[in-house]
Amino acid sequence: MARGRTITFGAVGDIALWKEVADEMNVHGADWPFAKMKRHLARADVLFGNMESVAIPRRYPKRKIDPRGLVSSVPGPAGARALRRAGFDFLNMAANHVLDAGRVGLDYTQGVLEAQAIVTGGVGRTPSDARALKTVRKRGITFGFLCYAEDNNYTLGETRAGIAYYEPDAVVEDVRRHRDAVDVLVVSVHADLEFMPTPSVPRLENFRRIAAAGADIVLGHHPHVPQGCEMVDGCLIAHSLGNFVFNAHTSPYLKGNGPHTWHSFVLLVKVGKDGVRSFERVPFEIHEPPEQRPHPLTGRARRDALQYLERLDRHLRRPAFIRKTWRKKVRKTLEIHLKLMKEMDADRVIDEMVGRLWLVPENRRWTEEVLAMGREAYEARRRRRPDPLHRPYYHFTRSKARG
Repeated sequence: MARGRTITFGAVGDIALWKEVADEMNVHGADWPFAKMKRHLARADVLFGNMESVAIPRRYPKRKIDPRGLVSSVPGPAGARALRRAGFDFLNMAANHVLDAGRVGLDYTQGVLEAQAIVTGGVGRTPSDARALKTVRKRGITFGFLCYAEDNNYTLGETRAGIAYYEPDAVVEDVRRHRDAVDVLVVSVHADLEFMPTPSVPRLENFRRIAAAGADIVLGHHPHVPQGCEMVDGCLIAHSLGNFVFNAHTSPYLKGNGPHTWHSFVLLVKVGKDGVRSFERVPFEIHEPPEQRPHPLTGRARRDALQYLERLDRHLRRPAFIRKTWRKKVRKTLEIHLKLMKEMDADRVIDEMVGRLWLVPENRRWTEEVLAMGREAYEARRRRRPDPLHRPYYHFTRSKARG
């Protein structure tokens, strides 16, 4: 029996039209970041991207621009037209930097994109608007998009701005509600700690839950490096699409966590009304300035990149490796915060750190893992044979500071 027509769904990771990338666009034209990849992007009948930067209107006061925010200096309409010419049909806006220019930047960015017939998801006038299913129809196949961002250090639970927050139970509920309304259901999630070659243990488990609930494609963003792909219950999960257009070499933060901050892939998926048929990855590299834009890899470099991506896929079948990688990152993140707190007094720690670390989901997930690690260490110590010459669990309480 014939399975019906197939079309190609394409997806790329983070797009940040800011800093040095924006400078090159303002000199060479707004199409500059996409030019080397245009041939591969054109293979997609429906093209998805993750919008990491925001545009601002001319009236936005220059003195109010956050120098650390991903605020583009490219005029909004020009950037939006370039994205449309590059082939983008849909852009996720549910990202940690979406409020870097406040509500004004969010609304303006969404407005200029939609004026170019680019559908946006993950944001709205209210949180419920942001969670709404968005659709794109091409060649008789209807794609549905649900987009979410993990509440993080940049959003801090802000609900008036209308961001669809990543709450796994709510995502599963949305997937089940909308599953039968579309042919291909795509879920985009911006979450997790950065720069890991694997997803965290909780995100891996939750992405697989979302797949089992009925999603056809799940796309991950925010780690800034590629992670593996897997098929779960007929659903393709791309755990992280990494960076696509980003200043990966001139940003000290990204450069210091390279080299895979400037390596990733274009995901091309053959889909029909019955879901995913097959997928391939087109590896690319963001070159150093003055060519700080993605270039497709060829020859030996392409073969090496594909082998690395396949190794990332194999990692997903190694639970012990994933947990070890996750806990290594958790320890490193804890060390960073302990150094910050060392320079603070108690009042400042309470005011700036405690609520953020234990209440904001981006941080709460890794601090919960710290608690789990501490619980394991505690229980291991308690299982030691008591020393008849000391009080019980003397090894817990030895300290010069004890009175």
